Amino acid sequence: MSLRNDDLQVPVARHQFSLGVIAKSLALKLHGGLRLKQVPDVLKMHWQWSGLGDVQSASYYSIRLWLMRLGLHQLLRPKEQADDWMWIIDHTIQLGDRKCLLVLGIRQSTWDALHRDTQSRVLSHKDVVLIDLVPVTKSNGRVVYRQLRAAAEKNGIPRVIVSDGGSDLHAGVKQFQKFQKHFYKKLFKKLRKKFLTAYPTTVWVYDIKHKVACMLKHALERDASWSAFTKKVDQFKKQVSLTSLAALAPPSQRSKSRYMNLDVLVKWAKKTLSILDNPRVMRAAELNVRKVKEKLGWLRKFAQPLRRWGEMLDMVGAAEHSVRHEGIHRAVAKELNAQLPKSTIPAVQRLRKQLLEFIQSQGQQAREGERLLGSSEVLESIFGAFKHIAGEGGHHGLTGMILSIGALVGNLDVTTILTALTEVTTPSLWEWCRTHLGPTVQSLRQRLRQAINAEQKQKTLCLKTA
Repeated sequence: MSLRNDDLQVPVARHQFSLGVIAKSLALKLHGGLRLKQVPDVLKMHWQWSGLGDVQSASYYSIRLWLMRLGLHQLLRPKEQADDWMWIIDHTIQLGDRKCLLVLGIRQSTWDALHRDTQSRVLSHKDVVLIDLVPVTKSNGRVVYRQLRAAAEKNGIPRVIVSDGGSDLHAGVKQFQKFQKHFYKKLFKKLRKKFLTAYPTTVWVYDIKHKVACMLKHALERDASWSAFTKKVDQFKKQVSLTSLAALAPPSQRSKSRYMNLDVLVKWAKKTLSILDNPRVMRAAELNVRKVKEKLGWLRKFAQPLRRWGEMLDMVGAAEHSVRHEGIHRAVAKELNAQLPKSTIPAVQRLRKQLLEFIQSQGQQAREGERLLGSSEVLESIFGAFKHIAGEGGHHGLTGMILSIGALVGNLDVTTILTALTEVTTPSLWEWCRTHLGPTVQSLRQRLRQAINAEQKQKTLCLKTA
């Protein structure tokens, strides 16, 4: 977001602060990584250092409203009607009973142009647009189907939908595909034309990262040495965390989806083994060599499994890299077969075969000369940025701050900010929140506090009367 000093003089209709103040406040929050309450203080220091001490800074509450209004504008703004949209969908969930279906999109033509200009197909936040953002209290195939139908009314039926293997998402996409087939049959019958088998339809692509994670999970569940390894790692961490060997402690493990620890634990184990084999390094770090060998000797027993797990990581890493950078196309399996490392370990060979079979089935959905999006990485990145913006992991539940996702996508500039704050009013913002969010966890907590306070006051009055 490029700002000029002249922007400080540009007024915004029905606003106390100028466009420059608003844009800089949003930039500090969105790109500077500051908490909302820190933005006014940092901006005040900036004005003073710049010799603009007479420029006022907005309160954190005003900045929060600007963020939400900008997001609502990005959500409601008209989208291009086209038949080459590629959607990425997933649910975000916070404290409480509500979760939100997020639909991001990019056109194939835009994606191809991006590749021509940058020689890369890896998406960033600015490359995608917000198609829909739908909070719900429950989700199943029928609910997701209705959400996809509503989103299609905004910009047309998409060419591809990328998601993980969630049962509700998958079922919703299948119903959406059936609807299209029924729609085209009726259309061809009405036009008195023979129904073609090559009618345009949406294809579903399984996000590569989630798919390879499932493959790793199945492989490690059958691997007894993995369970033994993670147990020993956990014991070792507890033994050394409060000792002189704390520097050798392994990283914390996930309590759920423990197979997702594979990457960090293999890296730690390989690095630690190299230290274990080099007493000079241990002495240089002022570590007791005998004590280190005594506490870490068990790690040598896992040298062979570590090699196997390392080759598995190399295999899935190569597949992810290929799909992220090249997309899904007819020749993707052939290209990947040449890129994937060979192995003599049976478990790694099985994983390689499974990967190629999966990639082959995905590639068959693409038309000749067409490339489809195969990764939802950008959406996961946006979820991470949103959690940081919302603060403290969303401990207030699903609030109006969910709209700030809209401020994280698209090519944001001062013109967009000016349009958003001019067209989206605060009353329309609160109306959207009331309609789509209902009572939040935070508002229910406030009601409980008020009820408790009222009861305590009543008891106090009764006591005095007696």
